[in-house]
Amino acid sequence: MVTEIGCPYISGARATMLRKALDAGADVVVFIDHDLSWRPADLLKLIDTPGEVVAGLYRFKEDGPVKFMGVLDDNEDGSPKVRADGCIKATRIPAGFMKITKEAVGRFMTAYPALNYGPPYHLSTDLFNHGAHAGAWWGEDYAFSRNWCAIGGELWVVPDLSLTHHAQSEAYPGNFHKFMMAQPGGCEYDNDRA
Repeated sequence: MVTEIGCPYISGARATMLRKALDAGADVVVFIDHDLSWRPADLLKLIDTPGEVVAGLYRFKEDGPVKFMGVLDDNEDGSPKVRADGCIKATRIPAGFMKITKEAVGRFMTAYPALNYGPPYHLSTDLFNHGAHAGAWWGEDYAFSRNWCAIGGELWVVPDLSLTHHAQSEAYPGNFHKFMMAQPGGCEYDNDRA
């Protein structure tokens, strides 16, 4: 496990942790935000799920109607694109419970050399470089998603994870699979695969 304490810049802290993890020989890196809790089996499921970039969706820290972070990649009929193992394709994911492989990091670094920094013999990369792009401001999670998809990368969501997003005195538990199955009309993906 690697951590970065005291850096006020999320993208900078994540870049430092990524470099530390790769230096330690990691094949996959899992980013977990400090305000999330999960079941141990959910972390193992995330790590074991095939894909270069895989995430769990969690709720916004809001009262009222339940809303999950992330944007699904829909078919023409509006149904989600689902793999045989139940994973759902996305166009945007939050990075607070996200796995990325070292191969994906290599692809990203090759595609975005302007986001690499440090000595040329030991480069780091800013996966989560945020800011203005094409007339809109992008946060770090969705900026990474945009850049990854632009180079042909795929984003996959493991829907059946029980993740809780914490505020100071409130907790916002959620399971995206259960949420989708409870929607009017049900969901187009098979309950047995999730």
